[in-house]
Amino acid sequence: MLTASGKTSWIDDACEAVRFLTVLRLPSKKALPENALARAMIFFPAVGTLIGGFTLGLFHLFQPAFPANVAALVLLMVPILISGGLHVDGFADFCDGFFGGKERTDTLRIMKDSRVGAWGALGVALLVLVKYELLLALPGDKTRVFLLAMAASRWAQVLLSFTLPYAGLGGGMSERVAGKISLREIWGATVFLLLPVFGLGLKGFFILTGTAIFIFVLGFLFKKRLGGVTGDLLGAASEMTEVIVLLLAVSGT
Repeated sequence: MLTASGKTSWIDDACEAVRFLTVLRLPSKKALPENALARAMIFFPAVGTLIGGFTLGLFHLFQPAFPANVAALVLLMVPILISGGLHVDGFADFCDGFFGGKERTDTLRIMKDSRVGAWGALGVALLVLVKYELLLALPGDKTRVFLLAMAASRWAQVLLSFTLPYAGLGGGMSERVAGKISLREIWGATVFLLLPVFGLGLKGFFILTGTAIFIFVLGFLFKKRLGGVTGDLLGAASEMTEVIVLLLAVSGT
């Protein structure tokens, strides 16, 4: 239940971030204010890192017993399952809307449709294939790069919500965050993102720079095409950012 705008505690913000980004339904002891999700975005990269850490734990359990190409499926599938397919669903809608719609209203209408079209199905198939190949191509220990990919993909949502207004048809969750992120959230989320960046040294900052440029270009395209962002676009941005991080990590190796 939502109440009028107000402040929440750090624990409330962390729990709301977990509730939104994962299938875990942590109990809430009180009614949350309307800006609860926006404030919770400060913890989005941290939740991404936790998802990555749990996934890596399972991966290291599977790795000794299975071939590398089988064990890599854990890195591919577990984050999707933990998030309830939230971002993959957004990516499918993005593909349907951007490739199937010509005008702004057509694109938004198609993305809001719960059914998956040909472009969405094809996009998800290619997304999964590209991710899998990149995960196999990661050199040496995959741990640090994977954690960065998980954190950066959630950071992309914070950055786009900070820089772009809401562009949907109304009623979406992103209406509560797009254009409503404060400096507290963007700087806090960036600090959480820097933790896995530092683990990779100079390569981490190279990946971060390339990822930030990609997100800004993506935001420019969203703004030009639709005038802002929707929940589907935030989910799609997460998936594409994860791919970019992995791609930059394997480049030059």
